[in-house]
Amino acid sequence: MAPPVPIPVDVLNWLRDQFKGCNEHVSALLSRVPTTHEPNLDMAFIEHFAGVSAPVQFPSGWVVELSTHFLGGGRHFSEMLGMPPRWEIADIGFLVLFRQGGQLLRSKVALLQSKRLYADELDWDEDNPLDYMVGFRRLYRGDEEWSNVVGPRRFGFTEQSQYKALVKGVQQYSGIASYETQRGIPVYYLLYNPWQVPHSVVFPLTAAPQAAGTCDLGCRVVPSSDVRSVLADRPDGSSPSLDDLRRFLPGPFTRDEHQSGWRLEHFVVDLLLDCQAGHIAESPNDSGLNYIFNRRSGPISAAVALTIDAP
Repeated sequence: MAPPVPIPVDVLNWLRDQFKGCNEHVSALLSRVPTTHEPNLDMAFIEHFAGVSAPVQFPSGWVVELSTHFLGGGRHFSEMLGMPPRWEIADIGFLVLFRQGGQLLRSKVALLQSKRLYADELDWDEDNPLDYMVGFRRLYRGDEEWSNVVGPRRFGFTEQSQYKALVKGVQQYSGIASYETQRGIPVYYLLYNPWQVPHSVVFPLTAAPQAAGTCDLGCRVVPSSDVRSVLADRPDGSSPSLDDLRRFLPGPFTRDEHQSGWRLEHFVVDLLLDCQAGHIAESPNDSGLNYIFNRRSGPISAAVALTIDAP
């Protein structure tokens, strides 16, 4: 289905620049600090759009607004209270609103579950309930722990590096598949990668390193169903590597520029806005839309809303 109103090239180019900038901003952070946890990368993703959060009007009369909302996940708090863990179906909900003369024409949504590529030297390491219970005390390191922090350590990314928090058979992995079946709304993995691979960093940093060259890899987007196809013959507990995605992703991902998934800016501008990806809401009261965005206990922890208003 085509967009309800053809979007002019100057608006598309501006949006492509914004999401290309987000891609490079988040990927540069992971390139500089490979130990950055996924929630911090999500916050960097959301924070990038703070500078363009005001409505922007183009000479053609079109108006574009990018707004964000960060809720944070509730999984850790449910665990602390002794309740069953509640996994978010997605970390970032992406809402697109097409308007003309201020009147809403169409709403769309895309759900992004973020996972980072782990440096080869790192084991699975994401936030856990103990971090929340200890609070700021975890920042007050003892002498022995501090000596380990400042000891020389190398972190490297290769083709064999894995998305270690993306694990076949765990509750979240199965929950995403069930959600898609029950709700009919596709979920996409937002894969955080460094600028390039191979790539390595040595701690302690001797300067403020900047990502060099071009962002050849960066943030990639892949339908969760395609990731499941890559892992279909693997045992539970398996995690995909970057090489797995480049070799075994089906369909459009056989092309060189998409072997690791769609670039973030391509996914948003060329697929989501062109209505080739995501879920089209039947109305503002669409049950799938309300389930995602109108419940604090819903399946996302942050949201980006993109409103495009034609004259």
